[in-house]
Amino acid sequence: MLQQAISLLFLILPFMISVLSVSTTNSTIYVQCSQLNFTSMTSYESNLNSLFTSIVDSAPIYNFNKFETTPQSDVVYGLFQCRGDLTSPNCKDCVANAISQLKTTCPMSIGGEIQLEGCLVKYDNSSFFGVQEKVEVWRRCGPSVGYNLDVMNRINGALGYLIGGGGQYFRGGAFGSIQGAAQCVQDLSLGDCQDCLLEACGRLRTECETSTWGDMYMGKCYIRYADQGNENLANNDNSGSKSIIGGSKKNIIKWIAIVIVVAVGIGSLTFAVKNCCNINGTLLPFNNNRALTTLWFKT
Repeated sequence: MLQQAISLLFLILPFMISVLSVSTTNSTIYVQCSQLNFTSMTSYESNLNSLFTSIVDSAPIYNFNKFETTPQSDVVYGLFQCRGDLTSPNCKDCVANAISQLKTTCPMSIGGEIQLEGCLVKYDNSSFFGVQEKVEVWRRCGPSVGYNLDVMNRINGALGYLIGGGGQYFRGGAFGSIQGAAQCVQDLSLGDCQDCLLEACGRLRTECETSTWGDMYMGKCYIRYADQGNENLANNDNSGSKSIIGGSKKNIIKWIAIVIVVAVGIGSLTFAVKNCCNINGTLLPFNNNRALTTLWFKT
């Protein structure tokens, strides 16, 4: 019985962790839609659909790419970028999910942008490639720890490490109990990337000065941190234990526990059936300047 339960656990567990990872990666942070619309059945719509197809086809190969469609009279510019630690399959899944949401949320908009936990997709009829966008798009701060100097110093140290990682568009990892990540859109130069992250970090520490975790998204970069050593301070926060890279730690632990219980339960049931009914059986294993409409999502 125990051997069957363990075998089932090893069959199911990788699948469940993969599902959790994809689910977290596809969580929506924000969506922006241009208030200007294109006309249906025009070359702009055709070019936009071609752009979306090119983006999805590119995602399994690259974690960033940019495109410009022709003809010039109805040109569409677009790009995508996945979080630096995402696998190729998860990157593709995230980008496909992002485009699906854009088509639903911004069905006729000439420009749109969506940021998921794992990827960014953006398009417009005016080129934005290489343009600095040091404008705050979205932020969120966790519960306060008060002026706890030890926690604040550890957070400042982690953020200092992130913004000090020049020469890289993605920087992330664990720094003691602090988990952090920072990333720039790769159409920026490394110098502009550094400027963007410095601005984002300054705003993050101002807005989330005493928070156990915080997220700051600018137009072309973001920086995030979470103190995993202070989970007990987030009791009033619905998101539970926050994870910057990968899935929520509490959710993963919860699902591992469920899988173990189910595996042991099925193993026990199989053992009982075989002994009660004398049955010999095999248990089968059952990713501008124009006015914008912004939709905010709580993750």
